[in-house]
Amino acid sequence: MTLVILTFFLTIFGTFMTRSGVVQSVHSFGDNPELAMLFSIFMVVILVFSFGWVIYRLPLLRASNELDSWASREAAFLVNNWILLFCAFFVLFATMFPTLSEAVTGERITIGPPFFNRWMVPIGLILLVLTGIGPLLAWRKTSISNLKYQFMWPVTSGLVTAVVIYALGVRVLASGIAFAFSGFVLGTILQEFWRGAVIRRKSTGTDLFTATIGLVGRSRRRYGGYIVHVGIVLICLGFAGQGFKQSSQLLLKPGQVTALGGYTVRMDALKVTQDNQKQMVTGHFTVLQGGTEIAKMYPARWFFNKHEEPTTEVAIRRKFHEDLYLNMHNFQVADQTANIEITINPLVNWIWFGFAVMALGTGIVLLPERTFAFAMAKFPAPEVATTAGMFLLMIALAVPVRAQHVENSGGTPVAVYSPVERELQRDIICMCGTCGRKNLAECTCSKAADMRTELSGLVKQGKTREDVIQYFVAQYGSQEPLASPIDKGFNRLAWFFPYAVGGFAAIGGAFVVRKWSRRSHDEPAMTQPIAAPAEDAEMQARLDRELENLD
Repeated sequence: MTLVILTFFLTIFGTFMTRSGVVQSVHSFGDNPELAMLFSIFMVVILVFSFGWVIYRLPLLRASNELDSWASREAAFLVNNWILLFCAFFVLFATMFPTLSEAVTGERITIGPPFFNRWMVPIGLILLVLTGIGPLLAWRKTSISNLKYQFMWPVTSGLVTAVVIYALGVRVLASGIAFAFSGFVLGTILQEFWRGAVIRRKSTGTDLFTATIGLVGRSRRRYGGYIVHVGIVLICLGFAGQGFKQSSQLLLKPGQVTALGGYTVRMDALKVTQDNQKQMVTGHFTVLQGGTEIAKMYPARWFFNKHEEPTTEVAIRRKFHEDLYLNMHNFQVADQTANIEITINPLVNWIWFGFAVMALGTGIVLLPERTFAFAMAKFPAPEVATTAGMFLLMIALAVPVRAQHVENSGGTPVAVYSPVERELQRDIICMCGTCGRKNLAECTCSKAADMRTELSGLVKQGKTREDVIQYFVAQYGSQEPLASPIDKGFNRLAWFFPYAVGGFAAIGGAFVVRKWSRRSHDEPAMTQPIAAPAEDAEMQARLDRELENLD
């Protein structure tokens, strides 16, 4: 009940933050004290009314059962919920931190995507490994012998995956851990399917494929949930591919080429066309791989007649294991030059594959039982005329990480942004005030172009990363141009406080679980069982039937 109340309250609070101007947003109605007062009154009424009823009816809401052991599936669910609650708290705190910093120090400090991405990675890895641990634990309590039996093959699968990716040259820590954990989770799921199918094959006399279909049909919620877990693994693999993302931003003229990863990109022309709605400035590029042309790509900027801000049309070449993006930030038609950003994004399509697999698992859970009727019946072995085999497609992807180099087919040097400059463009926010606070690498407005030129000049003067950051902080009189706060002074609260709360919550949770577990074992056994009323006995039998299907 508490989680339901908090969920509704946070939806109202999120709307309050956006609309009232507490946080900077393009959806804000501006600084409106009356609107803020109405929202505040409504939120207070929600909390007082809802939790008032919870306190009033608390005796009826108390759980009748407690944890028997920390090594149980109930405990795994509890830990999972705690982590998700911490994620919600972290996002709430980081979103409100600019307002808190302004109230305490008088300086509004921005929390941008780099901050969230950096600190949510360990949380995501914990949730990923819990996806594989949960199904291996028994309800109520798991014995030591059962733990060894259940974890042997999944742990082996994770270790083998770790060795293989290390042999393939993967040295990105977060991505390597994600790959190893994904191997562990897939090992868990395959083990559950294999053991269940073997047992059903022996009891029904069917072949392995039919036994697997019947197994899914018999426990759709359980095995459909496992398929959903496979989708989650694929999504995490797509996220892990970001560790191998390669990017290059440079100026090109027609005839000049640059290489990134295994691709060679040649600029052919910069053309201007017009239709009834817009003017289009399109870059014509040829992509080669191994000396062979593989694609023509056309990034563009569109200037609509009725809109001031242009739109950026990114050219994308999709492949199963990676995408290639060409994004034209700026251009000079007179000089026939284009500021082009080339990005190789490995495994990004696996995120969409993961969503498709999750939808498949959800669909299996919702299918009626008669869909699997052909595989639910028992057949004598002689009547099984054909055997359908199961195929496991294992795709080994070796993502080559190669050093960027630039070739020049003409006489004019090609301007290339250095790694420090590209990093600073992602760490500094455009200060135009109309782009939704995009970083300099993403924003396409004229103000962002001026700031990029200014940043490039500082880097060419030999300024370090810290010098450039201090320059922009001094120029705008605050840390507002930064995507993440500087880790010193009051700002350290943003880096330390959420994880301190999470650590204390984890210690407190472990203490509570241990206390519950001890109390359940220390309770003396009743010498005489208490006879339950007929209504309670009927209800208990119904709950037992539902719990049998819950697994």
